[in-house]
Amino acid sequence: MPLNLSVSTDSVTVEPGQAAPLAILVENDSTTEDTVEIGILGLDGEWVIIPVSQIELRPNDKQEVKVFFKPPRSSESSAGSFPFVVKVRSLTNSDQRTSGGMLTIKPFHSLSVELNPRRGVITSTKQNNVFTATIMNMGNSEHDVQLSADDPEEACTYDFDDEQVTLRPGQQMDVDFAVTPKKKSPLGSSRLVGFIVTARSTSVKGVASTVQGQLEIRPFFTPMKLVFATLVMILLGIFWLTQPKPATIRLEVLGPKKVYQGTKVTVRWVAENSNAVKILASGEVVQENAAPEGSVEVEARLLGTLKIQGVAFRDQRESEPATADVEVVLAPVVPDPEILVFKPSSLEVRKGEKVTLEYSFNAAVTKAILAPNQIELDLNLNTIVVEPSVVGDNEFTIVVENAQKKIQKKSLRIKMVDSSLASITRFEADPVTGDAGNYATVIHWVTLNADRVELLVNGKALSVESEGDPEIPIVGKTVFKLRALDVNGKVVEKVLTVDPDKKDDPGTVDLIREGEGTIKTPTTQPVDPKTSPGKGGKGAGTKSSGPRAPGQ
Repeated sequence: MPLNLSVSTDSVTVEPGQAAPLAILVENDSTTEDTVEIGILGLDGEWVIIPVSQIELRPNDKQEVKVFFKPPRSSESSAGSFPFVVKVRSLTNSDQRTSGGMLTIKPFHSLSVELNPRRGVITSTKQNNVFTATIMNMGNSEHDVQLSADDPEEACTYDFDDEQVTLRPGQQMDVDFAVTPKKKSPLGSSRLVGFIVTARSTSVKGVASTVQGQLEIRPFFTPMKLVFATLVMILLGIFWLTQPKPATIRLEVLGPKKVYQGTKVTVRWVAENSNAVKILASGEVVQENAAPEGSVEVEARLLGTLKIQGVAFRDQRESEPATADVEVVLAPVVPDPEILVFKPSSLEVRKGEKVTLEYSFNAAVTKAILAPNQIELDLNLNTIVVEPSVVGDNEFTIVVENAQKKIQKKSLRIKMVDSSLASITRFEADPVTGDAGNYATVIHWVTLNADRVELLVNGKALSVESEGDPEIPIVGKTVFKLRALDVNGKVVEKVLTVDPDKKDDPGTVDLIREGEGTIKTPTTQPVDPKTSPGKGGKGAGTKSSGPRAPGQ
């Protein structure tokens, strides 16, 4: 071993931003001069400083080299323990040595909180002001942060969306909070309330940050504003009373602005300062001397733009006309709705199981309902999961309709059976081995969701595990029955029969299938079990663990 390596310690603790040394002693036990490369594996390269990464060692010489661990003081240097490997490698003969260690980075804490905006305003129409507190964790460990706010006068209440948040290292989070004055006065002068927002760590005592904000509370009226508003109102009242009011009308179309030919459009109007209204459609009078407020239906007879116009009258004076345009298009030919696909993932399910129904329709379908629960299907999807409700046949029907309310329906039946929750996924026997009086076979079984499993050999029950593959001696025709019981006591079973006495030709054992079990048919001539390897490649005489046949 030309190289030897030893380190001063296998555990180094460091404060982020500071350096912690590790002494590495390298010894050259060879008879030739060697150049040795030194490295640290497993850590971020920014955390490790290696002043001398290569050294020259004469024969039987040794040298101590120091490396320094200096993770930066930032949130990227997460607090915790990090394994590393010291590796020295000969550049002459590729000989190398390694030594493990653990770097522990101490936690440091730094919370910061900012406020946006720094100053808010409350007016007569604005009940509160919403601020955003931005909390930043600039340390290297996670903090649970409690948020609070108060003011010396206790003049406001503070309602945070989240009073406690969790910040990972380097994470920042915005939390909105509303500041509401406890008292407001409609008259008086504006006043300024200063408040302090505090972000305090509940994980580490003494870690906190604060920021100051201000809230200006303005009254509805200052004395000057009240006098000015009163004068303005008086002047406006005089002006309004002395001016004749012209007739005005507002016209609107109730419903879509694009309709099919032959449909009717509802037009509604409201006129002010008028005693009569006239409504025209494409130049033809629809209503004349109508009331100042009302509605009328106009038939869209011609393709193109249907221009509807309304005029209000007062003392023989007309208002400015109000207009509304409706585009009239040819009604499309709507195809019949079609159900293209409607099938279940399974036609038979167990009680408590669900089934997926697959469906698809042609483009004419605008609405689809699944009975009997009257579920409206999403036309953008093609499957829905349902649960049959009764034991026996459950009928599901899809009813679809198009834009013209034509319908089509299709039904299917799903049978729900109240069967055992347990299942037997494998029950089979290997080819019989041995000779007369010394036959044996390997029984394999796998069950699922079974609370109890029994293996019956010629009627004698053996309690076994949920799966197994024992080798069982047999004498003559042998009936194997596997019974699996679920937690409700319901049974599922499979039967197979093995008869070594039935043979098609010398040297070949005829294997019988019965029930739902299966028997592996041999593909080669039988071999002597005393000299042949056992199941799974084991040596002669090796058997799988499991129950023994009766009489052993």
